[in-house]
Formats: sequence, structure tokens, C-alpha cells
Amino acid sequence: MNAVTDAVGNMVVNDGLIKLKSSGYQHGKPMAGMECLCSMEDITEEAGNYCEFQSSPSMRWSPALFSSDVIRSLVLRQFEDYVTGVRKADCAADLKRRIGKGPPVYIEDKHAMPLPEGDSEVVRLWFSSDGNEYSAKLVGALEGEARQALWDELKAFLGPAGEEEGAEDG
Repeated sequence: MNAVTDAVGNMVVNDGLIKLKSSGYQHGKPMAGMECLCSMEDITEEAGNYCEFQSSPSMRWSPALFSSDVIRSLVLRQFEDYVTGVRKADCAADLKRRIGKGPPVYIEDKHAMPLPEGDSEVVRLWFSSDGNEYSAKLVGALEGEARQALWDELKAFLGPAGEEEGAEDG
């Protein structure tokens, strides 16, 4: 998805998010009674905590079910939390699940940002508080060869016994 973000003239803003040129999409408003699945706070137009996400390859916009503060926090921390989680994992099943999926590049949460059928990742975010669109790429996330090198390093945490156990657990 580099083409999505690289082609639009990125600009890093103070909070670590990458501001993008507008897609031209007419964004919506929160539904009445909308509530953040994480903080349980009301998501309202007045609070300015409504957020939408764009998924690829459909490039469809959908409402996020987390408040904008939670979404911003995920963009800033999700990659670091993934790497830390792998390095400190004390559960073989969790470790295999994390490593099997590989290091994340874009924000994801299957509950708050469910992807439309056929889509594979979130690529853009829009915040009602400032009306701007941002890249959904995680702060610190790696791509290409750098991502593969990290993935290979993290796979070492499984070890040969972990790989054999996975085949038996199947």
C-alpha cells in the first residue's frame, strides 16, 4: 500500500501521524448513541472524537468503533506493542499467532475496524476533530526487506521445538 501514501505528498505532524492530502471523500457523522468499544465514552459530533477508516483494496470508508484518541494511541503504539509482545510472550499459542501473522504495518482491530469482505488492511484514517486524513501506517512499522528481517529475527523465538509443537497441535 505504499503507493496509496507515497503518491499523495506526506507530511509528518507533531503527534507522529502522517497527514495526507484529502481524498475528496465526503465524510460522515457519528450515529446517535455511538460508543467507543474501548473507553465506553460517547462518540459525538460535539466531542469531536469520531473517526473513519479507509480499507484497501476497495478504498471504502467506514466508521471506526473506537474514539479518535484510542485510534491515535493505536497508531503510535501498536507496532511497538507487537514487538514487545513477541519478545516477552509466555504462551506458545499466542507467540505462534503473533509470529504467524508477521509484524504489522497498518493499524488493525477486527472489532473496532472490521474490514469489508475482500479488503486486507486499513490504509487511511480521518478524524472529525480536525477534518484531516492521515496514513494508517503504524509509527515504527517496517516494510519490505526491513520487515522481513525483523520477522525472521522474531521467528527465532519459536525455535525448532515450537515449530514441531505447532504441527502436533494442528
